[in-house]
Amino acid sequence: MLTPSDRQRSFYDADSVCEQLIPEDSFYRKFREIVAPLIDDSMFELMYCMDNGRPPISPSLLAMACILQFYRNLSDREMERACMYDIEVKFALGLRLDERPFDHSSLGDFRKRLLENGKEKEIFDKILGELVSKGLVKKDEIQRIDATHVIADIAIPNVVTLIKKCIRDIVKTLSRRHKEVLEQLASEIDLSMYGRQTVNQAEEGRMDLEKRSALLVDVVADAWLVVGYTKDIEGDHILKRRVVTLRQILQENIDDDDEGKPKEMTKKEKPPDIMVSPIDPDARYGAKSKTKKFTGYKANVTETGANRGVRSCLPTFFSCRSVGGTGNPR
Repeated sequence: MLTPSDRQRSFYDADSVCEQLIPEDSFYRKFREIVAPLIDDSMFELMYCMDNGRPPISPSLLAMACILQFYRNLSDREMERACMYDIEVKFALGLRLDERPFDHSSLGDFRKRLLENGKEKEIFDKILGELVSKGLVKKDEIQRIDATHVIADIAIPNVVTLIKKCIRDIVKTLSRRHKEVLEQLASEIDLSMYGRQTVNQAEEGRMDLEKRSALLVDVVADAWLVVGYTKDIEGDHILKRRVVTLRQILQENIDDDDEGKPKEMTKKEKPPDIMVSPIDPDARYGAKSKTKKFTGYKANVTETGANRGVRSCLPTFFSCRSVGGTGNPR
């Protein structure tokens, strides 16, 4: 349940105690004065239930922490420690000196929630618009642009396992909120194939082509049954997103052979921006050259001449979404 943050003033506030320690031209002072006022909890209210559950950690605090995390190139655990012991970070975030604001896992949970609700671009555009309106960013200002690849921390499954993982995600959702649909589905397919222990389980030895093709046919048939049983369920956004992911993987990887049976497309037949994993649906295959290939994202960083310290960190946090997710590149 999202409730307004109660930031009561204290003698231990870093911005009061450490006012003289932070120079006027410090990035952290500029962040506190320019960026922090542009982010508030109301921007994230659609990401949370408004009338049920425990109050979450302030989403505006987590958003600002994520921006500083990318500016400092810290892991989630390192950012957690910086929020506890680094005076500059405490000052930028408006924390008390004795405050331990969140566990490192909260950062990953927040980034996942941000992407699931499609809020990352909306928030970036709002911040950028405010900076432009205040004259801190000029629309026609000369910029320097650079890009780098970010490796995704995921396993790369084969097509059968890829489809099975998607079916498992949908089955998990049905078991929590739509048990009657799951019971109907269980009469049509063998759900034991999509359990936690079996979804990644491979056959012993090398599977011959005929057996592998037969397995693909069975799994694809199960996948379309899952799509059919879930198509009329409304109001469950998580389920809808997982079904869309399954449909996308089927469309990108599966075609019919001359007999009308499902078969895997050849590499040339598959689209160039094919989804790699349902665990990280934003990851893609990429290449730095003909010989240097990677699986992950492409992060773009834009920097202007003046006040670049404040502005360059914002695109760094949000731009990974253009090709991949906003997960910590480390």
